[in-house]
Amino acid sequence: MEVRVGSVEDVRRDGCRTVEVNGRTVGVISVGEKFFAISDRCPHMGASLCRGSLGGTFVAARPHEYVYGKAGRVVRCPWHGWEFDVESGRSLLEPKRVGLKTYKVTQEDGEVVLHV
Repeated sequence: MEVRVGSVEDVRRDGCRTVEVNGRTVGVISVGEKFFAISDRCPHMGASLCRGSLGGTFVAARPHEYVYGKAGRVVRCPWHGWEFDVESGRSLLEPKRVGLKTYKVTQEDGEVVLHV
């Protein structure tokens, strides 16, 4: 099933746009030239992740070296700060145990299309 989310320009301007699909809320997130789609509900207590912040995090590096990475690809829950990678949907704290459902997103004829 395909869901038209809106024009590329509108979704980029919004940063994150939610759509209802089969009774579930999906957040479509704009990061630079790419779009990602995740379940919009935090698995902890159900907050809307699109109401949270989008940023980066520190990534693995050498001992005593701090490297900032994943810029614009980490969504943080507005209620308790749980963090998720928007590409994989995995939790940054417990990636093997906690995650979000992800969806494919494409651009067609100037529109953002969610594939579910």
